[in-house]
Amino acid sequence: MKFRFAVALGLFGVIHATFAQNAEHGQRLSERWCSECHAIGPASDKFRGIPSFAAIAARETINADMIASFLLLPHATMPNPPLSGKDAHDIALFIMEMKK
Repeated sequence: MKFRFAVALGLFGVIHATFAQNAEHGQRLSERWCSECHAIGPASDKFRGIPSFAAIAARETINADMIASFLLLPHATMPNPPLSGKDAHDIALFIMEMKK
């Protein structure tokens, strides 16, 4: 029983570390591809009419899968950076870290 608990605890640590690394990668991608139009940190008046990442994360019905799917679709009002599915998911994880 102790062995199972130790294994489960170890897996949780690996999953948590992987999530953090993916969100960090998402932040780097966001700084490169999104920060020209979106406030990716604390909300700013700099980008009037364009939602900040914090505002996107605050939406009650939003989740990481929805954001990642959205990022992979072509957009008339946004550039379409060459994101892989993993990249889109990493950006989504970064955005969802701002959910309060």
